[in-house]
Amino acid sequence: MKLFPKTFLHCLSLMVGVILIAFLLIYSFLPTFYQWYKQREIDSDATQLAGELGMMASKDIAAAVAAYAASKGYGYTAKYESGEIICSAGIGISFEMIEGDLEAGEGEISFHVDFAQGEASFKTVDSKTIYLTLSVSLQPIGDAVSVLLLILPVVLMVCILLSAAVAYFYAKSIVKPIQDITDATIKMQSLSRDVSCPVNRGDEIGMLSQNINGMYQNLLSTISDLEQQLQTASESEQGKVDFLLLASHELKTPVTAVRGMVEGMLYNVGVYKDRDTYLAECQKRLGNLTELICRILETSKLDMNTAANNKEQTDIGNLLEETASPYFIIAKSRNIEMILSLENNFTAEVSAELVKKALSNVLSNAVKYTDTGKAIRIYMKNRTMVVENECQPLSNDVLAHIGEPFYRPAEKINGNGGSTGLGLYLTERILSACRLSFTFAPYENGMCFIIDFKEESSF
Repeated sequence: MKLFPKTFLHCLSLMVGVILIAFLLIYSFLPTFYQWYKQREIDSDATQLAGELGMMASKDIAAAVAAYAASKGYGYTAKYESGEIICSAGIGISFEMIEGDLEAGEGEISFHVDFAQGEASFKTVDSKTIYLTLSVSLQPIGDAVSVLLLILPVVLMVCILLSAAVAYFYAKSIVKPIQDITDATIKMQSLSRDVSCPVNRGDEIGMLSQNINGMYQNLLSTISDLEQQLQTASESEQGKVDFLLLASHELKTPVTAVRGMVEGMLYNVGVYKDRDTYLAECQKRLGNLTELICRILETSKLDMNTAANNKEQTDIGNLLEETASPYFIIAKSRNIEMILSLENNFTAEVSAELVKKALSNVLSNAVKYTDTGKAIRIYMKNRTMVVENECQPLSNDVLAHIGEPFYRPAEKINGNGGSTGLGLYLTERILSACRLSFTFAPYENGMCFIIDFKEESSF
């Protein structure tokens, strides 16, 4: 059965059962209770009347007793200690035939007097002892019980109809909000964001609606987070696949070139007979290949997400000074002036490990691609770190691909070889994982790289 008919029938059965039990209790205990009540009442009245009559003369007793009994509907008897009756009045008597036929002279008549009787004695002012007896009929309660049995079917039918109406509206009021919750949860199966359970009650059902709405919103939020994480993981996996494809292609080219030169020298073919020249070229290419392999391994081993979560308050000036220290020697060897200013220093909550790697890549590229005799300026301003290197600015076409792995614009610009194209690719990934925005753009004397450490900065 569904909840509404089940609730209706349970409620109706309960109410009808209570009504029947109430009738049964009334039928069972009403006569006994009535008799007890009337006995207590008449005992109290007899004692009270005796107290009042004790202040009268014996000649006034009859009139006073008669008047009191008439006002109460009592029967009475007042008599002296000797047994002489002063006054007396009876109550109703019922007759009952017990076995036999009176006309035939057989059987007998039993006289049943259903009454409660109260007795008291007192002395009058003229010192006469009088015994007072008051009686009251119990016949009305018997008549009431009989009438109750007669009207029981009608009263029971009316009570059942009223109970049915009350049970209907009660079940409706209970089931309606539960049905609304059920309808809302059915719609929630489609994961629609505009579905919610109505909350228009302050009781437990209203709390249930609020809890369901809260759980549903948490579910939608969790699903959104999972979808976003899934998309991020999918993009990350695709990026790894693309990176490995590019890496394999990039490794194949220098390996093939070195192998060709070695075979040419081995078989003394053409220009490769000059072994000293091409051995030096092989060594150079193997050096480039070693650097490329190291870069690939460094990129593949770096767990960005885990490292990015290891945040701590970091002094950016100290981190920058520590990272830049080895590059001063390299810059000096290439006749490049490297200027580091630690004014406007600040701290930021970042992963020092990752930021240091990003700074190292930026400084390495700055030293590598700054023209000989020029300068590199490193300074901090408004919670940003700026690296400016004097060189020929990159074109917009080159800048559009500068973050791609194995992209080598420098070879076309200034003839420098050996670039793997992984430096800015790795830097971009690190700053993205740390949620730090950056810009890499030309300025009047060359190129400028800016890392933004401002609060709520996002990549």
